[in-house]
Amino acid sequence: MTIYNRLITCNNKHNRSNEPTEFNQFLLSDSNAFTFTDNKLPDNFLKNLVFLVAGKPKRLITHIQRIYHCYQTNSQEQLFAALVDLLIVLNRRGKTISRRMIVGSKSKLSGEQYKILQEFMAEDFDVTLLTGNQYSVFTKGLIGSGNLVQQIETSDKQTYDPLVLAHDYIEYSQLAEAKDILERALINQPQRLELHHCLLELYKSTRDTSGFITMFNIISGLDVVIPSDWGTLQAFFNERKNER
Repeated sequence: MTIYNRLITCNNKHNRSNEPTEFNQFLLSDSNAFTFTDNKLPDNFLKNLVFLVAGKPKRLITHIQRIYHCYQTNSQEQLFAALVDLLIVLNRRGKTISRRMIVGSKSKLSGEQYKILQEFMAEDFDVTLLTGNQYSVFTKGLIGSGNLVQQIETSDKQTYDPLVLAHDYIEYSQLAEAKDILERALINQPQRLELHHCLLELYKSTRDTSGFITMFNIISGLDVVIPSDWGTLQAFFNERKNER
């Protein structure tokens, strides 16, 4: 017998929008993919989910995990960003699951956030015009005026090498910021060996075993060849652990 658990339930007692009742909750078959409600979860759990979404945007299950986690932790802004990213990746496909996730999350969103998402689903909006917030992964820098919405473009736009930025942070002893830059860069450019080397050096110098393990698991899921330096550092950490 298949057992179904409630993934997201809208507890709004007064349904003023006349939404179909079947959209007031989202059901998934019982799965280990959603058994991460333990209070002992690491502080960077959501950050890791965002990394995975950025690395494999078409992997729907990770989007749902991110939305579910934000819903459970009452993270309103992050929840809105997760829903926006889902809509952008689906690009007007999967309207049924999109609508269920939006309506199911209603009780944890602001009125304005819910209105934005509902209007997007109701009208034939260009997905590139959907704006999120600082936690959104796939939204672009857009501004609006009284007459139109347009993307800002400048002819002298500069792009910066994440490795250069990381070295700048290291120079000023901002090691946490350097690690964050390198971790994000590796999700998008896992083939760049110099990013691996620099990040591994930071993990070793700061004795960041937890960060190393977390990132190693993420890289392992990206279907890329993992440099042998990761195994070398893993052996180093194991040896230090055994010495204690």
